[in-house]
Amino acid sequence: MKIRVSTYWKCQLIGWTLFSIVAAAFAVLNEPFDYILSFVLPVSIKLTLFGILSSHLMKKLIKKLHVLQKSVSRQIFYFFSITTLFSVLFIVIFNLIVDASKGLEFLSELLRLKSSALNIFFFQGIFFFGAFLIWNLIYFIFHYIQKGKKDERLKVLHEKELLELEAKALRAQMNPHFIFNSLNSIKSLINKNENDKAANYLTTFSKLIRTLFQNSDKREVSLFEEIETCKLYTELETMRFGDNIEFIFNVDEKIDLKDIKVPALILQPLIENAIWHGLVPKESGGRIIFSVKETDGTVACIIDDDGIGRELSNQYKAQYRATHQSKGIGMTQSRLELDKLLNEREDTIRIIDKKSETGTATGTKVIITFKENEN
Repeated sequence: MKIRVSTYWKCQLIGWTLFSIVAAAFAVLNEPFDYILSFVLPVSIKLTLFGILSSHLMKKLIKKLHVLQKSVSRQIFYFFSITTLFSVLFIVIFNLIVDASKGLEFLSELLRLKSSALNIFFFQGIFFFGAFLIWNLIYFIFHYIQKGKKDERLKVLHEKELLELEAKALRAQMNPHFIFNSLNSIKSLINKNENDKAANYLTTFSKLIRTLFQNSDKREVSLFEEIETCKLYTELETMRFGDNIEFIFNVDEKIDLKDIKVPALILQPLIENAIWHGLVPKESGGRIIFSVKETDGTVACIIDDDGIGRELSNQYKAQYRATHQSKGIGMTQSRLELDKLLNEREDTIRIIDKKSETGTATGTKVIITFKENEN
């Protein structure tokens, strides 16, 4: 059976053994070999064992008094007080352990303040005080470093938990927003007495709702699932707008979409944004091309519309705000920033305002890039 010794006890054993060797080196100067074997060696072993016991008791006292939780000034006071106390006790008990009769004689002379005993006490005090001082310094420094690391880990953990909550809040904000807009579309069809369309719309909408509920507890989904959700959404909008809006999906078949993870419901708001702010204000309708391309391990999802452009769209916002409040771009940017921090990925979003040679707006192109998962 293999016995495992903790780092603490290893340091204790090594430290006090080295201390005993140094102490023995002073004691054996000009002494015969027989004296070393018969006296110095046993005393060194006792010194090592008693040192380990004393420093361990000192550690227990520091913990019992909660010294590390006190203010800095009080820590310094306790630090020197405990070091002094154990140094004095160590001198007294150690002299008794080495030689009981001589130890009692030494204590008797010390109490009577004899100069010979005081000199021995003084020099032993410096020696042992130095040993305990070094031990306490190492102990305090070690715990300050450990406390700093622990605080840093807790800070990172709390920041991550906060980001998780923020990400959940954004998803919760997006799902009702999307559902509300879809129900509005169904209501619009019913008001127009287009009941068959409304029924088909409701069937497709129920499929989409089921997909959303399945992914409600997921922070991320595969790009394949995300695109399928977008396709369901575009089916709904095709039913509503008919031939006025055309949707085209161009996905590179070489890309393994199921192996790429993206934030759940990250692309649909961009398509929705392109419809309501790019194409709806345009009386002739238009087209949205959704493309997925791969370059050097980076997958780009491109939403390209031939709508009125962002500049002109801002002028129509007041008109459509009553029936549609889109937060697509801003919300997507926020979620991608959170995704970067949570998953340490370099996802990016870029918006391009398309213009003709004469400077006229010809639509908007939004490009989101995702890094492929490394196996």
